[in-house]
Amino acid sequence: MPVVTSLEELWPPFDLSISCGPLTLRAIRDDDLPELVDAAAAGIHGDDLRPFPRAWAGQHPVALGRNLASRYWKYRATFPSDEWALPLVVRYDGRIIGVQGAEAVRYPILRNLDTFSWLTRSVQGQGIGTLMRQAMCAFFFDELDAHAITSGAYADNPASSAVSRKVGYTANGTKLELRDETAAEHHKFILTPDRFVRPSERVMIQGGAAMRAFVGLPRPSETDDHASESGTSA
Repeated sequence: MPVVTSLEELWPPFDLSISCGPLTLRAIRDDDLPELVDAAAAGIHGDDLRPFPRAWAGQHPVALGRNLASRYWKYRATFPSDEWALPLVVRYDGRIIGVQGAEAVRYPILRNLDTFSWLTRSVQGQGIGTLMRQAMCAFFFDELDAHAITSGAYADNPASSAVSRKVGYTANGTKLELRDETAAEHHKFILTPDRFVRPSERVMIQGGAAMRAFVGLPRPSETDDHASESGTSA
């Protein structure tokens, strides 16, 4: 009889599923990469916007795909550790449209993390960016006992800042950060559980208990090993 019965047992993020209505977040598998690259190559932002520290979204599709694949493979190989990142592929009505992720340092002790994301342009402006951030925050607050979640956006990216405010984040200072080797003003935001604006539909989570153990958190006295529901706002 085999000791290990599945890939999900070896790496529990593969069994994680966070869903809310037509939206689903899951760990990125190799089979997702071609469609994910297509979503990125279709365009993430206009030529006049630079939302990332380094410009990568406008690369040739093959170079872009190799960039994304190597980055996500690295994140997979180093999760969990003292400093990790967890990118999740975003599907809406079954179609891959982007990535919602979070990164943290010494998470079992600090319980703080920072979110990051990108979304293909054809579905921007429809509230999906807000919903995928809400789903991610619900998972970390409800399943992994996060104390605070932070995010940030360059001053010339008001759309990202607007998403943070809709989810309940409050301003948390401004600092200069590198962007394409130049200094750029970067706005910081912070979200605590009491200010979290939940989506109107329930967030359904599968695999939360295994993830909790995998990142090194103590097991609560009562845990549903199969699926859980995160409540909606009043």
